[in-house]
Amino acid sequence: MTDDQTPRRVRVTSPRTGARRLERRTVEQEIDESTGVGEVYMRSLVRTQLRLALLTVLALAVTVGALPLAFAAYPELLAWRLRGVPLAWLVLGGGVYPLLFGLGWAYVRASERAERDFADLVERP
Repeated sequence: MTDDQTPRRVRVTSPRTGARRLERRTVEQEIDESTGVGEVYMRSLVRTQLRLALLTVLALAVTVGALPLAFAAYPELLAWRLRGVPLAWLVLGGGVYPLLFGLGWAYVRASERAERDFADLVERP
């Protein structure tokens, strides 16, 4: 072949040579700018916190709500006295508070764990 018949190299370029490159955005930027992805992350955190709160309230309702039912089902429990104080008063006045403290402690720990996991996700490069 002669020089006139050899194929010439052609450089193919994008017609959008001035187009900006897409930058990878962090989760923190997505949340700060309230993009669709950021809203999904925030909804996920809020949903996790709501689920945790509802489970805690359900546990409280089941345990404390069962006490009046137990006293209604077994009226002989109402007759029991410890040093002159009815058992129902002791249970409702003193037994419920450790339960409330325990549920509160468990809720705070689980809530902090969820927030820590979310913060780790946000700070991940």
